[in-house]
Amino acid sequence: MSEATTAKKKLPIRRGRFVMPEEPGTKPYLIASRCGNCGKYFIPPRVVCLNCGKLEMEPAGVSGRGKLYTYTVVWQQLPNALVKVPYSIVIVALEEGCQVHGVVTEDPQSLEIGMDMEVYYEKAMEDDEGNELYVDKFRPVQK
Repeated sequence: MSEATTAKKKLPIRRGRFVMPEEPGTKPYLIASRCGNCGKYFIPPRVVCLNCGKLEMEPAGVSGRGKLYTYTVVWQQLPNALVKVPYSIVIVALEEGCQVHGVVTEDPQSLEIGMDMEVYYEKAMEDDEGNELYVDKFRPVQK
């Protein structure tokens, strides 16, 4: 195996959105902040708790599972976009009590408010060093 091949990493396309662990068998997870005073979670991470106003925020991983709160289907292709139409922009109410914006590319017209959703991670591209860059997306939970 060449040195360039062994140095290849799996990285989030946008730093701070999720963690892509390097340890084998460890799953990626979305990054939130959790208030040490009242326990509320927030995505994106915050410095001040919007619930109690305290500065006791700490980084926390979240499950990436929840219910579809709302969505809209996008039909107009944006220049240089990584996703192709049609796709949906969604808000998912996570099990931890916070909401997160995301994208659904798998059959966006089959979405229903209140359905169970889960996050997954998909390779989007490679950077100039050959690292694999990943994005997070949502999909309905397969029953």
